[in-house]
Amino acid sequence: MSAGLAAVLTVVLAALTAALAVPRSAAARSRARLGRSPTTTTASTGPLRRRRGAAVLALASGSAVVVASAAVGGVRGAVLGTAVTIAGGTVVRIVVLHARDRAARRAQTEVARACGVLASYVRVGQVPADALVLVAADCPVLAEAAAVQRIGGDVPDALRAHAGRPGHGGLLDLARAWQVSSSTGAPMAPALEEVASGLASDESLRSVVSAELAAPRSTGKVMAVLPLVGIALGYLLGGRPLEWLVAAPVGWACLLVGLLLAAGGVLWIERLARAAAAGG
Repeated sequence: MSAGLAAVLTVVLAALTAALAVPRSAAARSRARLGRSPTTTTASTGPLRRRRGAAVLALASGSAVVVASAAVGGVRGAVLGTAVTIAGGTVVRIVVLHARDRAARRAQTEVARACGVLASYVRVGQVPADALVLVAADCPVLAEAAAVQRIGGDVPDALRAHAGRPGHGGLLDLARAWQVSSSTGAPMAPALEEVASGLASDESLRSVVSAELAAPRSTGKVMAVLPLVGIALGYLLGGRPLEWLVAAPVGWACLLVGLLLAAGGVLWIERLARAAAAGG
């Protein structure tokens, strides 16, 4: 019976991991690729492959915990192993998402700053190619494009390739401005100033959206912790809620369903907040 339950719980974990492993829908990925060159699309597949690899690793780790717990503690062990996996996996997922968001925001800020500095150099009469090399010394986000420029390569292609990384989407606008100026002979300073102004406005908007989304995210986390408050109240009233949750099938069902609902609620709120931030 314990082996069968462990198998069922492993399948449940696999389904949950598969659902969380897809960061965006296929339609969203298709929309994101519109207007990108093949170089940019190829560069953007790297993070997606890493996320899928992380999902496979998470599934394998969770399954191992469930199977090992079932081997040691039977059905109760499998249930407790699944509960630990759900709770721990949710915490790890939230921590990883927040770390990615912070890294992306830092990259967005750096791209906006680099474009602004580049525009100021060109505005005062610096040749764009020389300005790119000078700015790259202080703004590493442009280092690859500057290296390509030094060997006479295609700067817009280098910028597009870098734009596929999280938080570096602003480089795609810079690549377009550079390409148009190079192809038509139009002055690059106005185009760069427009790009820098747009990225600065986007940065301000992201700050506002992030501040507005802080409250819903905090509410979701507080709601997830409320069951622990209920357990504490149960002990204050003289009951033994934890013993009941781990003693019989009814308690096991309540424990797992409660954890799944809490984890699903937190992750869903986080997903909605991230979607709103991306749309903002």
